[in-house]
Amino acid sequence: MAILLTIKRHTINMFTRLFCSKNHSTDDEAYNVVESIAKAKQLYKELIKQAHPDKHPNNKDVAEELTAMINNNRFNYRELLKIKDIVNDKLA
Repeated sequence: MAILLTIKRHTINMFTRLFCSKNHSTDDEAYNVVESIAKAKQLYKELIKQAHPDKHPNNKDVAEELTAMINNNRFNYRELLKIKDIVNDKLA
């Protein structure tokens, strides 16, 4: 039990050092980063299904290009939102 508490404290300390340093002074910013990553994961799954080349045999080249863009920005929520608009325009 003591080992688990030590590991948990160590993980929290690492997280605090990464996201609450001089550049990131508030806990809200750290929370926003984590929330953004969670949203990006969900949006990534949605987009990768929507733009899969097998679903678009007539636009396979476009679908492959969009899939590559989605994969390159898999953790970037803002870019995924932009790509979502492109997917809806080109493949809808």
